[in-house]
Amino acid sequence: GDELRDVLSARWGTRPDQLILGNGSNELLLQVFLVFGGHGRKTLLFHPTYTMHGRLTVLAGGTVVEEMVGLPYELTKERAFAAMAKARPEIVVFTTPNNPTGNMIDGDLILEIAERYPETLVLVDEAYSDFAGKTLVPRMDAYPNMVISKTFSKVLAAAGLRVGVLIVHPELINYFTAAALPYNVSTLTLAVATRIARDEASVQRRLALAAKERERVYSALRRISAVDVFPSVTNFILFRLREGKPADVHARFLEQSVLIRDISMWPGCQGCLRASLGTPPENDRFIAALDAVFAAPAVPR
Repeated sequence: GDELRDVLSARWGTRPDQLILGNGSNELLLQVFLVFGGHGRKTLLFHPTYTMHGRLTVLAGGTVVEEMVGLPYELTKERAFAAMAKARPEIVVFTTPNNPTGNMIDGDLILEIAERYPETLVLVDEAYSDFAGKTLVPRMDAYPNMVISKTFSKVLAAAGLRVGVLIVHPELINYFTAAALPYNVSTLTLAVATRIARDEASVQRRLALAAKERERVYSALRRISAVDVFPSVTNFILFRLREGKPADVHARFLEQSVLIRDISMWPGCQGCLRASLGTPPENDRFIAALDAVFAAPAVPR
């Protein structure tokens, strides 16, 4: 994996020995919770957010502490510090841009938490950061308790390849290398991932297309009076029904041969669905389906 580490470290401005490669980011996230979590240890999550962090905490034997931020997702300094003071967690997770809301968490807030609570591991999930054009990687050297997670599944468009990366401060690297599975990424996967990571032109094309299509889909959703739409910097858009059942709306989209995600069962996401951006023709189909879907009579809750 040395060649891939060299390419990625040049991309992110890190040293190659700060990078830990894994068979998908979930494997590496589990490693974080196994090393720093476990029995009697707490992970603080700010909901609504990526549900896998909670699942992996429990799988590692730890306890999840949930702070419900709600929608719109606006994590203030006061709220974050109050939750930290109350929970005193061993791990705190910030997903930025946040999934499923699509917006950023203030980077200065995250760094202040890392500075104020040096005994807490600060895990920053940056799966969607390329879409936002912002990352905390250049600033993490001053915070030895910070770990940043990256993935090939989003802007690099290689979800099926299963490659994840942890960027770890040198003071923590030995904890992770001691707990890492040997030979967890195949030689073939490493070769393909290296080629993908070198293709910066394709990445920039995807980012430009995503920005253009995001604005188009967001504008189309804003015209639908039956939903509240939340601004996004990612390749998906969250919207909440003002009335009716998400399952019914999801089914109506399927009738139009359009698949979106019903996330109404996620904590803090009652009444919500999430639409991922596709190709321009796919987005055309989604926009065309909006009128048909929301012209149908709403079913009361």
